[in-house]
Amino acid sequence: MSVPVKEFLKNRRDRALGTVMGGLERDVWTRLDEEERTQVRRSVIDALNSYHDSVLDLLKAEDSNTVRNEELLVVLDRIDRKLGR
Repeated sequence: MSVPVKEFLKNRRDRALGTVMGGLERDVWTRLDEEERTQVRRSVIDALNSYHDSVLDLLKAEDSNTVRNEELLVVLDRIDRKLGR
C-alpha cells in the first residue's frame, strides 16, 4: 500500500475521531461523570482504530494478492446488515 493512501486513511480516521469526540464533548459530556467519559472515549477510539486497522489489513492483502480472510468478511457483512446499512 502506498504511503499517500496510508496517510489519507490516517487523516480520515483522525478527522472522524475529532468529529465524534467534538460532538460528544459538546452534547453529551455534561451528562456523564468522569468514569463514564473515559469509557465512552475509550470505546469510540478503540472502535475507530479497530476499523482503521481492518481497512489497512484488507488493503495490504489486496496489494500482496494474499487470500483474504473470508470469515472476517462474512462477519463484517453481518455487522453491516445488523446496523441496517
